[in-house]
Amino acid sequence: MQLFETMRLEEGRFPRLPYHKKRIKRSAEQLEFNLDEANWNQLIEMLMNDYPTGVYRIKILLDQDGSLDYVVAALSDKNKFTGKLVQLSDNVNKLELINKTTIRKHLSHNHHTDLVLLYDSNGKLLEFDIGNIMIKEDGYYYTPIYNEDFLRGCMRQSFIDEEKLSQKNYNINDFKDKILKKQIQVFLINSLREVAEVEIYL
Repeated sequence: MQLFETMRLEEGRFPRLPYHKKRIKRSAEQLEFNLDEANWNQLIEMLMNDYPTGVYRIKILLDQDGSLDYVVAALSDKNKFTGKLVQLSDNVNKLELINKTTIRKHLSHNHHTDLVLLYDSNGKLLEFDIGNIMIKEDGYYYTPIYNEDFLRGCMRQSFIDEEKLSQKNYNINDFKDKILKKQIQVFLINSLREVAEVEIYL
């Protein structure tokens, strides 16, 4: 198992870099990984210097012994996705659910749609497989309340801190009803895509 952060590198800078560092540091402490902040900072500096122009998808991986690796890829400009609802299994290890590890079986799907939108056995909406959900309703933006039941994204937290996003839970049945009545709009938010529209297939 490794910890990882997937970040947007745009014109030589990482938006939300402090959020990513805080998250991987918190996970490293919780899962007893050795994260050397000096090595992290050195790698970040190298990547910013090596890719001063353009937009890239950067994946930084941390081994338990503290070894860092990275993958650089082009980032497409896709900004519209399709998604379907899938119930999350009750058997998922909580530490795998709330930390960004390479053990992500609970997020696998057949890709008949671009994304899956998870909900729990109580009907609470949780997250997409590659990011958090943002719902626009009556001119305001909402995301589910965190209760150690999904991964807290860096884009989500930055929007909350900037008071652009409020926390409110949605039940799966109410959510479906509001989609059918076109009372809400659904968005994927993550640090790579930032904000992207999602059409939910019911």
